[in-house]
Amino acid sequence: MILTEREHELGELETRAAKARTGHGGAVLVCGESGSGKTSFVETFIERSLDGERVLWGAADPLSTPRPLGPLHDLADNFSGSTQALLRNGDQPFEIFAAVFDELRTEPTLLVLDDLHWADQGTIDLFRFLLRRAPQTHLLMIGIARDDEVGVTHPLRGLLGDVARSSHAQSLAVPPLSLDAVTSMVGNRAVDPAWLHRVTGGNAFFVCEMLDHRTSDLPTTVRDAILARTAGLDGRAWDLLNLLTCAPGSIADHLLTDLGVSLPALRALDDAKLIKRDARGVAFRHDLCRLAVTSVIPPGAEPALHRRFIDAHHAASHPDPAIITHHALGAGDRRLITTAAAAAGRAATRSGAHTQAAEFFRIALAQGGLPATTEAELLELLAAEYYLTDRLDDAIDACRRAKLLREAMSADVALSADYHALAVYEWYNANRALADDLVTAAISVLDHRSESAEPPTLTQLGHAFAFQAFLAVQSTQLDTARQLLLRAREIGRKANDPMLLVRVDLIEGFCDVLAGRQIARADLLEILSAGPRHIDEIYSSGYTNLSYFDVEQRRLGLATELLDFCIPLMVEHDLPVCHVVQLGSRSRLKMLTGDWEGALADSDSVLGKPSAPLARTWPLLIRAVVSLRRNGDDLGALDEAWRLANRFGEPVRTLPVASAIVEKSWLTGVPDDRLERCRSLLREAPIVGLEWARGELAMWLHRLGGAVDTESLAAPYRLLVDGHHMAAAQAFDELSTPYDAALAMVDSGDSTQTRRALDILDRLGADAVAAKVRYDLRSQGTRVVPAPRRATTLANPAGLTTRQIEVLRLLEDGLTNAELAERLYLSVKTVDHHVSAILTKLQVTGRRDAVRRAREAGILS
Repeated sequence: MILTEREHELGELETRAAKARTGHGGAVLVCGESGSGKTSFVETFIERSLDGERVLWGAADPLSTPRPLGPLHDLADNFSGSTQALLRNGDQPFEIFAAVFDELRTEPTLLVLDDLHWADQGTIDLFRFLLRRAPQTHLLMIGIARDDEVGVTHPLRGLLGDVARSSHAQSLAVPPLSLDAVTSMVGNRAVDPAWLHRVTGGNAFFVCEMLDHRTSDLPTTVRDAILARTAGLDGRAWDLLNLLTCAPGSIADHLLTDLGVSLPALRALDDAKLIKRDARGVAFRHDLCRLAVTSVIPPGAEPALHRRFIDAHHAASHPDPAIITHHALGAGDRRLITTAAAAAGRAATRSGAHTQAAEFFRIALAQGGLPATTEAELLELLAAEYYLTDRLDDAIDACRRAKLLREAMSADVALSADYHALAVYEWYNANRALADDLVTAAISVLDHRSESAEPPTLTQLGHAFAFQAFLAVQSTQLDTARQLLLRAREIGRKANDPMLLVRVDLIEGFCDVLAGRQIARADLLEILSAGPRHIDEIYSSGYTNLSYFDVEQRRLGLATELLDFCIPLMVEHDLPVCHVVQLGSRSRLKMLTGDWEGALADSDSVLGKPSAPLARTWPLLIRAVVSLRRNGDDLGALDEAWRLANRFGEPVRTLPVASAIVEKSWLTGVPDDRLERCRSLLREAPIVGLEWARGELAMWLHRLGGAVDTESLAAPYRLLVDGHHMAAAQAFDELSTPYDAALAMVDSGDSTQTRRALDILDRLGADAVAAKVRYDLRSQGTRVVPAPRRATTLANPAGLTTRQIEVLRLLEDGLTNAELAERLYLSVKTVDHHVSAILTKLQVTGRRDAVRRAREAGILS
């Protein structure tokens, strides 16, 4: 019965296992609704297909707040002493994950993680961590989850996406049974298969439960079927059933005696097929059994049952604070809830389970009646977790409450830390003016004590100066930033604080990058690569800002490499705030290079959830600009992007939106009241560090008419404004920015180049812009205007850029790279780069194979 209609899925699982045996490990997510037979299916696979592999089976618990890395703790006895010590005391999830990976790759291993829909964020991040590394090992991971309980915001949603994108992983759905399958299972029993299929919905567990019930009148609900098995149970057996309803999953063996569980009770429930034994202890045979028994627990029985669990856990050694929190909530013990939840929150923070940590701290605070110092500390911890999990409004509220308590206590160092934290949160929340005031307050609280202060005071003061310098960098006030960094560095040396000095080095590196110092980027990467294995906020901020400035200064190839590296890194280390900001940078990168669909996908990923306003700046603008270029209408997104950019008031964010406003007026011919403000932004913006943002705005203002100062503009824009249109087009092409290259060709007024430009615009999907160019050509008396290309000729499933498709079409004619360079007015080196990129994207090794593959994919006719 277990494998009815499951032969295909079993074959898929066996194929994955065979690959793992050859050193090409991977993962399978077995999904289905509750009762579909997922666990039984995997157990059967193990029984039939195992070939000497070690099997490790762990499961998550149905706790109100999940136990951090619960499945790992269940498997701890299989690991070395050092790994067990990390699980107990480690404060960095990356170190724990790396140690577990080292354990798993020592021999062929099948790792099963059951009930992932109940797992904490840390366990899910572990699965994602292992998934990226499994392909070079003999490790096969099997996750089991109820996908019908995974909503849009569920932590498991990201893992499902990773599995969908990975070539080394797959999801296997365990579907409901068909009527034919139910008919086969019924056999010669006196049961109507159609009725049974209708009542159970094809749920394998429901069907089996119905078939296993031997009385003549089958119950009409599974609840009745399960409760029917309790007939004749004595008081001791019912006591165990009641205890199991309050247990988070299983009751561990070492708790049974202290809970008063007897051998006859265990035997009676086993005979009734209500319980099972697993590696973690005694549990209900299925969670539906729990639901059925819970419905008949005597009113008011739960607190006493939970109290018995608390006493049993305290009688044992090292009680898990997450489990104690669960039982304390059930028992209504407010004092114990506070202490256990606070301890569980700290453990979750160390495990990288920031969502669970925030929930535990919230639970601890909700009990009230706390000493002021304890309450302030918990609020600060809660605020930090809310910040990391992208809940800025909640973070700000919690930190403000902590600040009031610290003010009443006259705790200057902690008060300065709260001002500093609020400055960070408010900046991410697009309240730049307030962030400036708050970081000034963080300094003023301690600055008068700097001469005689102890190291903790100095360190806090130094970090405040460093963040003030960071804000100056964001405003491109590089001289101010350097002066502040001198003070921060002096304090860091006096306090002998290495992390403060690293932070100063990174911010100084950002200054140097913006100032055009050639070696600065390599210096920054050296600092970042020399950091700890666990990436904290200081290092993650380094990657985030460097990738942002790479895109801003059009180091697009290097930006692609860096973002491909650091975006997964942010996921591994559970730093979603940095993750969404980096997604915004990648969306801008894709728009610049002509991958507008990819740009919109990244933008929608950020805008589709309550991401930090800092992360939304680019996605909002990209949504507006792509829609404008395609349809001539930004759908109101440009106004929203303008409002947000002005809340920051930083030229690096306001200038690009100003460019889009001018572009809209150029495209639509409709004047905008903000044009004069855009011109003043160009005049007032700092020269050093904004060459590209100023250049883009100058280019669009130049197209509207009027004189534009070309001082210190980035080279392609300076060439264009000075009238060297084809040189500008080549410069843009070498940057792989096809839209800018196409419009530079249009600006040249050359009919041949305009035809090429229209071809590029058509392929980009810039329909509104192409329509304007064609209209202008007709207005100027051009007799033959190229018609728009048909949509079928624009298909590009391989993700090739517009220029790469143009090169590919010429490869079809058999041209050499030198001939291609001459035809396209490019350097041979640039053509070499394009050809290499085409071969990589089409996954071929030769030019002829590239043409063949492109024809098969419909890219070439």
